[in-house]
Amino acid sequence: MKLAPSLLTGTLAFLLAVQPLAGGKADARSTGANASDRIVTVEAINPITLQVTFEAPIPPAEVTVDTAKANFQFTGGLTLRNIPQLKTGSAATYIVPTTVQSPGTLYSLSYKGQEPVKFTGNPYKLKLRSAAQVAYDTLELESSLEDGVTDYSNIVQAYAGKRGGLEFALDANLQHQGKTYQVIPSLRDSYVTVTPQGGAPLKAVYVPFTQNTDGRQAPKYRLPEGTVFEAGTSYTVTSDWAEITSPTFTAKTAAALEAVEIRAVNATTLQVTLASDPKDELFASRRLLLSAPDGTLLTAQYKVTTRQGPTATFEILNGGAMVPGTTYAVHTVGYWLQLKGTQTVTYTAGG
Repeated sequence: MKLAPSLLTGTLAFLLAVQPLAGGKADARSTGANASDRIVTVEAINPITLQVTFEAPIPPAEVTVDTAKANFQFTGGLTLRNIPQLKTGSAATYIVPTTVQSPGTLYSLSYKGQEPVKFTGNPYKLKLRSAAQVAYDTLELESSLEDGVTDYSNIVQAYAGKRGGLEFALDANLQHQGKTYQVIPSLRDSYVTVTPQGGAPLKAVYVPFTQNTDGRQAPKYRLPEGTVFEAGTSYTVTSDWAEITSPTFTAKTAAALEAVEIRAVNATTLQVTLASDPKDELFASRRLLLSAPDGTLLTAQYKVTTRQGPTATFEILNGGAMVPGTTYAVHTVGYWLQLKGTQTVTYTAGG
């Protein structure tokens, strides 16, 4: 049977628009854009991660959060969560973190306004080992390279030589020495659901810069401010993007970190030293409150990635500064730190 010209044209247009997508992967057709603007392939490798190959590397000036979010435009309500990361050993293939994809949903990605490329939402969740409480308001989700799960920082060029020997390269099929890996992307702005036995679900949000530290893949998630784990209560952690083998734990009264010294480095910086190395990024997003005799209050927050063993740097927020010669009483914001009696700090100019 012969198709009428108009019907044939319509059929071809439909077939071009809805391309068969094996494994969530799609190829792009060439346009007249710059090579770094042209997508070659897009593949959803798990519910929150894409592997995107361009004809040429993205210029470094365009690899910023705001610029990347403007350049990566998705359909279906999907958005970028952090910058694309160039894979180790690759010329122009990137690990791209997204918000949660709906399994089997057909999405389009347009880069810098170029022709959209289609891909299918990946249904295969990241396989994590366990959920565990690590502080009065914080839990961690542990995964392992042994299980074929790697944090993105082990396999991207930005962290090459900085992962303590854990760095390696994955090929286009996400394989290394014959073993296939799942890739945990940047977890910025991600969350999990924590449900106490017999209680209402709680939203725990990712604590920045905690997902791959001290040789462990154990990102931290924190309960809403003012909410704490109740000792003796069972909690179950669930997620749209992760399958947790042991998702339930019974909360305990978590011991606070113990401070042995807090001193002023300068007018805007404190150095906090613990009794022992926590061997984990437990300072993340924590704060201290400084109160002066006249009632002035200053808030200092942990400066990310500054912990060296038991010692870390805290910076005073909002443009505040300690007045030389003034003695400030130190208080913790929350219950994360145990002070030795009444702790004070004094900044001495030129000292």
